[in-house]
Amino acid sequence: MHFLPFLIAAYLWAQSPSPWHFGAQIGLNIPAYRSSKPVDKAVVLPGFTGGIVVRYAIAERWVIASGLYFSQRNSDYLVRESYPDDTTVGSLRDEYIVHISNDGRLELAHLELPLLLEWNFLQTQYSRSYLLTGVHGGYLLFMRNSGKTQVALEGLDFLPLFGFSPQTRLIVAEGPIEKDRLEFRRADTGVWLGGGNAYRMGRGEMTFEIRAFTSMVNIFRRPPGERFYNGSVMLLTGYLF
Repeated sequence: MHFLPFLIAAYLWAQSPSPWHFGAQIGLNIPAYRSSKPVDKAVVLPGFTGGIVVRYAIAERWVIASGLYFSQRNSDYLVRESYPDDTTVGSLRDEYIVHISNDGRLELAHLELPLLLEWNFLQTQYSRSYLLTGVHGGYLLFMRNSGKTQVALEGLDFLPLFGFSPQTRLIVAEGPIEKDRLEFRRADTGVWLGGGNAYRMGRGEMTFEIRAFTSMVNIFRRPPGERFYNGSVMLLTGYLF
């Protein structure tokens, strides 16, 4: 008879729903970078986000959520810059304008560990709607910066000798973008905002979410003096047990 209270407590605990839930999410992300330097052209390309999810219910409508995500963000870009220069040969000085264009593709891949607070503002027997917000820490796994660089000179004094106007741009160099032209910090932190809907399916639930992420840290190491912030809009679907 002394074990009866323990047996009753164990039975009630087994019948009560667990506050812990686990699952996985996958989806697309659309980069939303912020840069201190104007970009002549930027084409965002869908990237991939996926990871595992851990949730703990702290109250009837409130949940703390975390997980480990892999996110790859892709974008094409075109950056042009011009500056005056000159050269001297003997007593002759030739002044001209240097035009440099970088037409490339940037790929960034991060591991991200968010800590989110989730509010279930609408709940029914078969579904729930929720909002979430929080912070995360990220770690840069790899960066790829590929494309073409072109250098042209305009205003050369000798061009009229060959029948060209001094305003003609003469291409003097062309090749792949320098691998170390951009350098990024490994660590990244930012803020997440979002919401979604979950629908009961079998023993778990299917989730559909939209999340916005913006970095709070300048992740540029190079070029010096320029600022670049990570970010994206994510469309995720997943299943929770």
